[in-house]
Amino acid sequence: MGFLSESVMAAVAASKSALIAAKAERRKSAPLSAACLALEEPGDSPHKWISAAVKQLRKAKPDDDGVVKAPGIIVHERSRERAILILHNLARTCEERGSELSTDERGQLIFKADIGSGSIALLEERRRFKHIPTAEESVEHGKILAKRQRERERGDWSFGRTEPWPEYDIVYTGKFTLTCDNGSGDGLRKSWSDGKSQSVENMLDAFLDGIKLIISAEAERRRIYAEKERQRKALQHRRHLAEQRVDREKNRLAYLDWIAQTRREVDSLRATINAVPMTANLPPDYQRMIEWAGSRLSELEEQTTVKKIQATLVERQLYADPDPLFDPEGEPPAKVNYWDY
Repeated sequence: MGFLSESVMAAVAASKSALIAAKAERRKSAPLSAACLALEEPGDSPHKWISAAVKQLRKAKPDDDGVVKAPGIIVHERSRERAILILHNLARTCEERGSELSTDERGQLIFKADIGSGSIALLEERRRFKHIPTAEESVEHGKILAKRQRERERGDWSFGRTEPWPEYDIVYTGKFTLTCDNGSGDGLRKSWSDGKSQSVENMLDAFLDGIKLIISAEAERRRIYAEKERQRKALQHRRHLAEQRVDREKNRLAYLDWIAQTRREVDSLRATINAVPMTANLPPDYQRMIEWAGSRLSELEEQTTVKKIQATLVERQLYADPDPLFDPEGEPPAKVNYWDY
């Protein structure tokens, strides 16, 4: 459990308690549970939840190693019916416990519970042994070596293996393993295999209990991730608001400076127009200068009226109320490194 956070471990512990209570309740309500859990031969009517997988497994042609496959199921052809027996009784046990087996779009078996799901696989152990040649193979090998020697005496050199047998034999041992994969390495047990005292067929209840623990841990992990993601986005939003507030302060100051500068220009233009000499017949360029100054003065005064300034403040949202950039939590913490959100 070293990979699990405290909250995930707490969720697993709660799930274990619930499983223990459910098991006790099942024993109470079904005192003859041993009979209820007796293995049932599927025959030609396997449980509906695994019927598609069974159909595919029974139709599958063995490969060169004698292996037959369906999505998530890899066994030797001689173990085919045992695999079907396990899947059939796994589906029965799921149904009895209020859970469900289904298949995804690839045909993979999926265990479904109220808190989540996980994919199920049934595998037969595959081992590799150094090939021990038969007497016939040894004789054939001797012939190949003699032929190779004659070729070399003629100066015809060739290389490669001379053994007419495979280097290794692939053996499917008959040892079955049921596994559950939810895509995370969390330290919880995810596989149940044939052992010296128990076979997979007799561990279906324990397997389903284990799956529920795995799913509970995954559900808690998702909750933690969702909460962290919510916090990340909230802090990201707060930092964005803070950046906008900094920009707004710059814009406030810039606009106020512009108003001050413009009003100074208004006062300067008005004073200049009043101060320059005026006569009845002004020279044409002089007259145009005075007219331009008057037009400029009118334009600047129009831009700095109360109405115009108010409209600009509203348009730029420099002093909006309520404040769209307000952060009830105050200023967000500063970033401490590149990866900080």
